[in-house]
Amino acid sequence: MRSVRPIRARSAMNVLAALLLLGTPVSADVIDLRADAWCPFNCDPASDQPGYMVEVAQEALALFGHEVRYTSMTWSRSLSQALSGDITGVIGTDQEESPDLILGPPMGNYQEAVVFRAGEARSIATAEDLEGIRIGAILDYEYNTVIAAYVAENARNPERVQMIGGDDALKRNLQKLKAGRIDMAIDERSVVTYMIDQLELQDDLQVANYGEATELHIGFSPALEASALYAQQLTEGVAQLKASGRYGEILKRYGLTE
Repeated sequence: MRSVRPIRARSAMNVLAALLLLGTPVSADVIDLRADAWCPFNCDPASDQPGYMVEVAQEALALFGHEVRYTSMTWSRSLSQALSGDITGVIGTDQEESPDLILGPPMGNYQEAVVFRAGEARSIATAEDLEGIRIGAILDYEYNTVIAAYVAENARNPERVQMIGGDDALKRNLQKLKAGRIDMAIDERSVVTYMIDQLELQDDLQVANYGEATELHIGFSPALEASALYAQQLTEGVAQLKASGRYGEILKRYGLTE
């Protein structure tokens, strides 16, 4: 899971309740969403396939006259700026990770996955299961349970954990895994599968789920008065896109189904 520093802002529930009671109007606006590249959820902003969550948000909020602008930025900085109100929101977070953001509707699932070279997969249940494994981890990302503790404890020991950052971090980790420079990589399953397909490593690498799945959302800033309405309009717009079949058409562009 992409991680967040424990920055606290006004309660998202309090903001939402106040705005709904007041019925605060919002005119056609530019909605500035950011995140680090995390295909197929959000990809290269300059691409004709910027990510299915980006495309859904753009079309859903266009129904209410809004323009969605998506820019790539490191995950920790994206979250920090969303909490402060410097940007409108972030793409691809969940309730546990971002309790202070005002979340739109579920638009996907986060399913953590571990990746091994083909034929080398093993079950990860305890810290002992990670002994002898060099893990490729990504800066600013937060992992589940046993793996999270192991990464935190060994982040400065490259014989156990190798930390890298940047938009191409997963790509580099998968290439390192194939080359034998690490023994396991971690990321969200859809993201991993998408990148493996792009790199044509289907025969070289093996993916296994790890931990429980959680719902992914676009999260809006609790510091901006319009955020609750944006979340409500996104919910309504997504429902309209699903009813018309357009939601499924967008997912199909990324090899996904509802």
